[in-house]
Amino acid sequence: MNAFLDWFNSKQDIDPVLKAAFVHLWFVTILPFEDGNGRITRALTDMQLARSEQSKKRFYSISAQIQAERDTYYAILESTQKGDLDSTDWLEWFLDCLLRSMAQTDETITAILKRT
Repeated sequence: MNAFLDWFNSKQDIDPVLKAAFVHLWFVTILPFEDGNGRITRALTDMQLARSEQSKKRFYSISAQIQAERDTYYAILESTQKGDLDSTDWLEWFLDCLLRSMAQTDETITAILKRT
């Protein structure tokens, strides 16, 4: 956990959105607690995404999108953790999931604007 926290809190030469994907994968793989690992993982992921945008306000929720896609999420997570440690498929899925969460927010905002 110390290595994870040191890495999480330090600045690296890595795109901050990609770092969010790795934060998620690494923490959920470590599973340091008896309960609450998923919630903490999603909170850390959201925190890193907020850092990537240098903003405290975000209108999309990757956590909600992961929940909506949980079957696919668990499948890609398992194949990444039990495979040859190549995280390419995980990164592709995470980034696509992030885009889908933003698209969902766009649809919601458009529907709200139409109603008003």
